[in-house]
Amino acid sequence: MIKIRLLAENYARKRHMLAEHGLSIWIEKDKKRILFDTGQSDIFSLNAEQAGVDISKAELLVLSHGHYDHTGGVAEFCRANHHAPVYIHKDAFQKRYYGKKESNRNIGIPWTENGRYDIDIPDERLVVNKGPVNIDEDIVISGEIPSTVDFEGVPHNFFIDDGNGNLSQDMIIDEQMLLIKGNAGVYVFVGCSHAGIINCIKYAKKLFPDDKIAGVIGGMHLEGVSDIRLQLTIQHFLDMGIHTVIPLHCTGLLPIWEIKRFLKEHCKMLTVGDEFILEE
Repeated sequence: MIKIRLLAENYARKRHMLAEHGLSIWIEKDKKRILFDTGQSDIFSLNAEQAGVDISKAELLVLSHGHYDHTGGVAEFCRANHHAPVYIHKDAFQKRYYGKKESNRNIGIPWTENGRYDIDIPDERLVVNKGPVNIDEDIVISGEIPSTVDFEGVPHNFFIDDGNGNLSQDMIIDEQMLLIKGNAGVYVFVGCSHAGIINCIKYAKKLFPDDKIAGVIGGMHLEGVSDIRLQLTIQHFLDMGIHTVIPLHCTGLLPIWEIKRFLKEHCKMLTVGDEFILEE
């Protein structure tokens, strides 16, 4: 069985569940428990308690990339869970900004400054990677996602600081996916898909060449993209025959509705607290 529960998401409708601009997904694969991202605060933990999810039992935490809305709850995770390794790309710790250069705002990891951590996490628990990491034969952390799709590209309004106050475009090379193989194929968990959601899926297929992509779950960063890019994205979903698409977080409401219009029952619209069984 592969089952998910949304612990942090942009929208909530269940009683006692709290929403924020962020993402955190609790994943159960048979007897293994995984947390994918932590949102921007301790809200994921509060929602977990309401949902009866014990985050102290997570066997690993996978961080998709070094933005505040995916890493802000790490301190709370480490308070509640004292053993699970935390996987993160080696370049996730850069100073990062969003917006025009003259009025940018800090969107980097909130618990690190100049390589020093403001949270109590032993070095041995922080697993820094660049390329793919095989947790086991059915669970893989992708590492960097190459760009091979011509209609996708990293947004231009993200910047990094070289340490001397000089800003340059952030290519967000630290973003990585969590890939879980089930009976029906591979399920792709994405944080924001800054590299482009189709780039993500094509790389997942490269890592699992003999398997079908059964599902895609997470942020797809389609808000504000051109109509043609959205149409091409949806057409790829259809052409690939992906059975389950769950667009979350930064996908954007209008793109989610458009995906739903074309994919119909294959697009699932979930909010905080929702549980969904990907496969029995």
